Amino acid sequence: MKTQVIHLELHDDAVSVRDKMSWAKTARILLVWPPRGRILARSLDLLLLQRHAASLGAQFGLVTRSAEIRRAAGELGLPVFVTIAEAQSHPWQNRTSRAKPTRRGPRPNLQELRAEIHPPEPAWLTHAAARLTFFTLGVIAVLAVVLLFIPSATISLDPKLQTQDLTLQVSASQNVTSVNVAGNLPAHKMSVVVEGSQSAQATGQASVPDKPAQGVARFRNLTTSVIGIPAGTVIRASNEPAVHFVTTQDGVLAAGVGRTIDISVQAVEPGRAGNLAADTLIAIQGDLGPDLAVTNPEPTSGGTDRTVSMPTADDRAHLHDALLADLRQQALDQVVQKLSSGDLLFPTTLTLSPALDETYLPAEGQPGETLTLTLQVEFSIQYALTSDLNALAAAALDAGLAKEMLPLADTLTVEITGKPVSQAGGGTTFEIHASRMLKPNINLSSVTRAVQGLPPIEAGQRLESMLPLASPPQIQLVPSWWPWLPFLPFRITIRVYPNN
Repeated sequence: MKTQVIHLELHDDAVSVRDKMSWAKTARILLVWPPRGRILARSLDLLLLQRHAASLGAQFGLVTRSAEIRRAAGELGLPVFVTIAEAQSHPWQNRTSRAKPTRRGPRPNLQELRAEIHPPEPAWLTHAAARLTFFTLGVIAVLAVVLLFIPSATISLDPKLQTQDLTLQVSASQNVTSVNVAGNLPAHKMSVVVEGSQSAQATGQASVPDKPAQGVARFRNLTTSVIGIPAGTVIRASNEPAVHFVTTQDGVLAAGVGRTIDISVQAVEPGRAGNLAADTLIAIQGDLGPDLAVTNPEPTSGGTDRTVSMPTADDRAHLHDALLADLRQQALDQVVQKLSSGDLLFPTTLTLSPALDETYLPAEGQPGETLTLTLQVEFSIQYALTSDLNALAAAALDAGLAKEMLPLADTLTVEITGKPVSQAGGGTTFEIHASRMLKPNINLSSVTRAVQGLPPIEAGQRLESMLPLASPPQIQLVPSWWPWLPFLPFRITIRVYPNN
């Protein structure tokens, strides 16, 4: 037969040994005591282990040389061995035999014992009147349960509503961080970048060069050599600012001091400024200057100007103002789109930052019939959150709320009664009108106690006398034919309209 051998340690006690025995899966459990030390020496410990082994359906044996433990095991009839080999090779039999119990005294009378355990019922319990009485009491108990727990009632109350309102002076500032009942709330800032382009007709006129002047220049040789004069030779006039002419053809000046040649010339820049008097061209620019003298024996002519449209300074200013006004409105529209519903905008706080881009076409001083301006600017503006407005209005209304009234949810309205005004210190003041609906603060427990067990008509009359109602209370009983309201409070439901 398989045997589970469990070696005990010096620190083991009855509890730890029981745990070790519980893991055994064999029909016999052999506990081996340590060679030294004194553990589990009490008969009670061995008795507990013996009972635990019996609950596991296993035999329980010991291996020890301790005379004290062997004596205690012998008193309990436990098999004890000196070695493990002896335990595995010898049959497990109780080393002590228990004496058979002997009866002392006479045999008991079973009928008397049965009568003592089950005495006969009293005669009155079997009487018909007693049975009828108990039956009647049972029926009454059932009816009482029905009377208390079956009926239910729903009472609908429509209290009179009141309007609470006030007018409050409000100041919004970026220096305020939170709402307070004094009428201060934070002002928030939003910035937007807008750009646009706009054109306008030029109202000014200006003369601009049209055709260049022409004439003849006479070159005089200052040397004894032949000198070639190429086309494009530049000649400067004596006036200031100097007007320049260029030769329009090549020429060859014969050798000899004082020899001359006439060559046609044309002004470099068009316009009437090129119409010069005779003997005004005096100098030759370039390498030929030291070798030649030049003059114009006849006045130059043919230079003309023409009148064209040109934007004036007023044109630029008017166009700038008109485009800026459009961009201002565009910025306001963008801000309104970004704000949440109910947020309050302060238009008077709209400020313009330096232009990010400003381009005029044509540029200043240039002609043109149409002036076009492209402008990119940034606007900043302040506003108040609708949540702050509602919080301020609710706090101000709560300060004057009577304790017997309750505010009706979702009835708060806030209206701006005047235009916001910006102050020099950066704040904005305005006036609001706040209002909301109130209903009586009805104590549902008091209402329930007041109508418990009453007929519906009487209950309705009592409620009308104790509560400010807009209409008579509606009472619904289940079942509908039940004559009284429930006696138990939790069987009565109170509904107050409108609900919060």
